[in-house]
Amino acid sequence: MIAQTVAGRPDIPDDPPPAGAPVLELRDISKTYPDARALSGVSFVLRRHQMLGLVGENGAGKSTLLSIINGTVRPDTGSIAINGQAVRFGHPTEAARNGIATVFQEQGLIPTLPVFENIFLGREQKFTIAGGLRRRAMIAEARSVLDELQVDVAPTALTGSLSFGERQLVEIAKAFALGRIYPVEPIILLDEPTSALSDNEAAKLFDGIRRWRARASFVLVSHRLSDVFAACDEVVALKDGQVVDQRPIGSIDETGLHELIVGRQRNDAYYREASQREPASAIVLRAAGLAKPGHLRGVSLALREGEILGVAGVLGSGKSTLARIVAGAEAQSDGDVVVAGARLRRGSRRDAIRHGIGFVPAERTVAGIIGTDTVDWNLTLPNLKQIALGVLGLVSSRRSRALTLEWMQRLKVRAPGPSAACRTLSGGNQQKIVFAKWLARGVRILVLDDPGRGLDVGAKEDIYSLMREIADAGAAVLLVSDNLPELIGLSNRIMVLRDGAVSAVVEAPRDAKPREVDVVSAML
Repeated sequence: MIAQTVAGRPDIPDDPPPAGAPVLELRDISKTYPDARALSGVSFVLRRHQMLGLVGENGAGKSTLLSIINGTVRPDTGSIAINGQAVRFGHPTEAARNGIATVFQEQGLIPTLPVFENIFLGREQKFTIAGGLRRRAMIAEARSVLDELQVDVAPTALTGSLSFGERQLVEIAKAFALGRIYPVEPIILLDEPTSALSDNEAAKLFDGIRRWRARASFVLVSHRLSDVFAACDEVVALKDGQVVDQRPIGSIDETGLHELIVGRQRNDAYYREASQREPASAIVLRAAGLAKPGHLRGVSLALREGEILGVAGVLGSGKSTLARIVAGAEAQSDGDVVVAGARLRRGSRRDAIRHGIGFVPAERTVAGIIGTDTVDWNLTLPNLKQIALGVLGLVSSRRSRALTLEWMQRLKVRAPGPSAACRTLSGGNQQKIVFAKWLARGVRILVLDDPGRGLDVGAKEDIYSLMREIADAGAAVLLVSDNLPELIGLSNRIMVLRDGAVSAVVEAPRDAKPREVDVVSAML
């Protein structure tokens, strides 16, 4: 459907769609960012009035793909066709004119506006005459859309007064309202629509979708494979930015879909599995009943001396929240973190550091280093006592430089020297500085949140070797990662989180590593 704009009127389709054409077709879509290839040659079709499931691990490319379909991101190569006609979107508004609507996991409604204004937000021109807004007409049209979808919400209700599930239904109504503005049938992209819904709310949502499918087509992105099997006609499995398969949902079971999503072999030498040691029996950190509304529900763990304890889970499982709470970077609402018999103050990074906990955050350039400052200042900032002179506490530049050079040499940091700005270093060398500042302090517990993110293969290999050395020296590591081969290869045990709670603890000894599919089945 190639559209034209005529004197401010909605887009009008040039020609009727070819008979039997897919409502949406992607051909050879690729997208590369400076530090990663997100998509490579992705092709699939969505048939009219179909629900198509889009599944894959974190980082498989699902979010990038949705962003390309809805016009937020432009692909480097490839094409998109709607109803058999090629389209090219430079802006989300152009996608909306062709019927594309996205219902995001993080809702886009404005809580201080009434429902009818949210439904037609940005498209008020239909209800405007001589610069005046016809509110009654807008309310009547919104009521008509809600009634058609059997959504029991008043169009004049304040959006912020609705439950999360009701707001999700309003998001769907907003997508269907495109057909009242433009002469199109909606293509609705659902991005984790049930992630924050109760079972009853999720059932209500899918009951509605089954009724609405005669008037729209859907793409469902979900980590909950039960949703995919319950609602979808076909499924597309993505892995490492590529389509592994598109097939009818009835031709595969959940185990088979797990294997499609994973579908690769782990290189045991890459993760130094042969040098994995058995941890000591001494527990160096214990967490009990950690809870935070919307993130964690009663998570407990015990971390042993010399252990690498992996934490797995999909986006929104609570794993990064767990890392920040254990490290004192975020406060829990309930539960305790205990080190050497001492209960740590909630949300106190200073108290955690005082008890020997180092933290390597996922966003190293934001929370791990000060990019504009020098290597030596970043490395010695947590170690000022080591480089202080006398009782006055003045910083010795000589001691600072010596300490920095020592750790640059030990960790093989490639940099012009201690005075180089951290932002000029490669990602791998920046990450080594984050590690070095805690190792120089002598911490006995390291909390790592996705330490290999954005690093090339060689830099990751250096970081993995460093983690082995840390564990061999008797320190304990809590490793949170989206990378399943990394978690399996490095960890002694893997704790799996699902919807904020522990769903499984999988043993990962050196000579009997679990399969990725065994971990994935506990995640989804």
